[in-house]
Amino acid sequence: MKYHNIKVAAWMFLVLIASVMISSGAQTISNSAPWNGTVYHLSGDRVQVTLPVNASRMTLTLQDQAENMTLFDEHGKNISFNSSYRYQRGDHIYSLSFATRVQGKLIYSMSQRGQQYVLPIEGPGPVRIILPSGYTTGERSLGIARPEPDQFMDVASGTVLTWNNTTQIPYIEVNYYRRSAPLAMTIIFAILGLAGIVFLVQYYISIRKLKASRMEMENRWR
Repeated sequence: MKYHNIKVAAWMFLVLIASVMISSGAQTISNSAPWNGTVYHLSGDRVQVTLPVNASRMTLTLQDQAENMTLFDEHGKNISFNSSYRYQRGDHIYSLSFATRVQGKLIYSMSQRGQQYVLPIEGPGPVRIILPSGYTTGERSLGIARPEPDQFMDVASGTVLTWNNTTQIPYIEVNYYRRSAPLAMTIIFAILGLAGIVFLVQYYISIRKLKASRMEMENRWR
């Protein structure tokens, strides 16, 4: 009877932990304040960059080659431009020149590998990183963002991390994982704990049986 009660208590403990993890994962931090800066949208093996533009020329120094570079004005019209490229000391350098001063955004994509994103900061300005759908960060044992973001928004489209001022930041590093990973890890540890409890109970019962057998044998000898 005691053994059965211990098993029931262990399973209740497992269900309680799972419920806590689900409820904590459902919490959302929202911020609807207007924001303007560079956006890095991670998706599988690609990252799409949206860079605000307000100039007639600009130079980009990137860690990887850029693809599908497109310029839009403030009305969303596609603007043609001239560009030159050179590779120097591990950097991919693009020099862009526009016919007139353009206020809008430049969009391009780069390759992305693994579940870690490292972004060197070339100049001050707000930065926003959007993780792939179904992924998040913040659990120290699984992956965190360094330095800690100023804003953390966990929305349906993905986890959004924002740094409002990158003046003193040399680089940003984000290690991310699937949203289900903390719950899965908790369940695994809970199952291991339950298995340990069952083993201890079985060991305790075996010791009791051995002691009872020894006492019975001693009584017979007497």
